[in-house]
Amino acid sequence: MKEYLIKINEHNDLSFDEMESAIKMIMTGQIDQPDIESFLLGLNKKGISEDEITAAASVMKEKSLKFDIGDGNHIDTCGTGGTGIHTFNCSTASSFVAAAGGAKITKHGNKAISSKSGSADFLIEAGADINHDRKKLITIFNKIGFVFLFAPLHHQAMKYVMPARQKIAQKTIFNLLGPHTNPCNAKRQILGVYHKRLLKTFAKVSKNLDMEHMLIVHGDDGLDEITITSETNIAELKDHKITEYKISPKEFGINLASFEEIYANSPQESLMMVNKAFEGEKSAVQDMIAMNSGAALYIARIVDSINDGVELAFELMNNGKAANKLAEYVGVSNSI
Repeated sequence: MKEYLIKINEHNDLSFDEMESAIKMIMTGQIDQPDIESFLLGLNKKGISEDEITAAASVMKEKSLKFDIGDGNHIDTCGTGGTGIHTFNCSTASSFVAAAGGAKITKHGNKAISSKSGSADFLIEAGADINHDRKKLITIFNKIGFVFLFAPLHHQAMKYVMPARQKIAQKTIFNLLGPHTNPCNAKRQILGVYHKRLLKTFAKVSKNLDMEHMLIVHGDDGLDEITITSETNIAELKDHKITEYKISPKEFGINLASFEEIYANSPQESLMMVNKAFEGEKSAVQDMIAMNSGAALYIARIVDSINDGVELAFELMNNGKAANKLAEYVGVSNSI
């Protein structure tokens, strides 16, 4: 590790093999906390390369308690978080809309870190039991077509880095790895990032990790979602090619909204906002869910375009199917 620290502190990138070796030592408890802190801070100061993210994600996937589920056609909607902008739980709500439309979802997530309400907080507030062994998770998935993968239950090797991360109290490379390490090995994903510069990097990392279809998204307003307050930047990986473009709500017949309309101060408020959208109430919240679930339906191959997905998403909220899917998940999660 000492030679890696020297190299990083001289502002030189580690090779794939060097980074793989360093992360393996860290995630098996071989490195002291002060050296882990120096390693993470050194990477931050130097800037983290594509190869370093790829290598670290590969190790984290290897160390996770992964398991096979379904027929391999499932998708994830896990992003980086870290924007510091407190919106309702859009990606989680969008997952249920997509599931109501026939998409198979293995939603990877955690409790709130930088936001007021993480995906786990939202689901707990909705009444779901998110603490399940894999046999129960598979049962839930087979019945509902949606399952929530609570990150701490699947990435137990992270215990070796938590003290250092908590002491550092700033974003590190580990904030970039979670979205690349779905325990069920989802190959298609909407992945929101907290900074525009990560779009191309994450698309390349996804390609390195043999992902099938990815939408890496970042709003001009700073959101790690497809936003409705401005345009959204997208790097799409499909058929081994990366394409970059922007989309605007106006292209989908949706008006621009303000942050105040999508702000949520707590899991309770977030759930209330989502429930109203699922009851058919027209709002900026419903519009934003439709944009994101439309994209999810697109990568799940339920529809041929984001535009078709948005149209279907509105229908699934207005006819009650999205609300039914959420209620079914909560019920089944508590009954097994």
